[in-house]
Amino acid sequence: MEIPPAPYLPTSDSQVVESTPLSQSGWYEDGQHGGLVAGLLARALEAVPTLAPMEVARLTVDIFRVVPTVPLRVTTSILREGKRIQMVRAFLSAGDTELAQATAMRLRIADRPPPQRALPPQALLPLQVAEARPVDMKRVGVGVGGRPYFHRDGVEMRQAEGSFDQPGPGAVWIRMIVPLVAGEEPTPLQRAVITADHGNGVSSVLPTSWVFMNADLNVHLLHMPVGEWLGLRSESWFGSHGRGIAHSQLFDATGAIGRSVQSLFADYRTALPGTMAPPDFSQE
Repeated sequence: MEIPPAPYLPTSDSQVVESTPLSQSGWYEDGQHGGLVAGLLARALEAVPTLAPMEVARLTVDIFRVVPTVPLRVTTSILREGKRIQMVRAFLSAGDTELAQATAMRLRIADRPPPQRALPPQALLPLQVAEARPVDMKRVGVGVGGRPYFHRDGVEMRQAEGSFDQPGPGAVWIRMIVPLVAGEEPTPLQRAVITADHGNGVSSVLPTSWVFMNADLNVHLLHMPVGEWLGLRSESWFGSHGRGIAHSQLFDATGAIGRSVQSLFADYRTALPGTMAPPDFSQE
């Protein structure tokens, strides 16, 4: 099986990328990994100029429907301009169909950092990368057919707490082993949102007869992460109406960098055992 160099390839149009099979997830035969969708939207938002040095403090991604493996266009607009706060939005589309959107709040970088006592305690850190055990990526999830998919072939993981073999909370370190877009080094923000989107998978609590995809992703960051390895400690809960929440603490090697929350849609699996294909509600 040949692995593409990246989930996306650049084109002559700066707003358009070509999707490769590596962008796919295990949920659908032709559906993209939600973390990559978030990363692609973040990439576009980062390119929007600011009036002062700023960073993304909060990013919200809404996935309208399954994102197919086709050429994708991302457009951006400024919702609020300012020297302290800027609000920006990005739309992801294929042809005339809008697939997802992201809004970001960018805050001015402070000239004077807060006092040390206001920083998150280092005790929140899970085991460091060197102490965590490597994860056999071939055992993480089940794919559709013999094709590549991102959460197996695009990242490396080390388990710091819990296990993919047992339901419940977990903590992992994740490193991208391919770029988001071929020829581009992933930015800290792109790494952060792609890592955050793994929260529901890290903390799975439902039997394998159920699917639990996230329809959104909300990421709040204290600062941009440092390094290739990023960590998340995640926990999921489900209510009686088929909805769930996955909550994650985000880390780099220096300590806590933020939190993320995902809204989960739970549905009973109607596909054959051994596949990840859920019911087709992509048009609902």
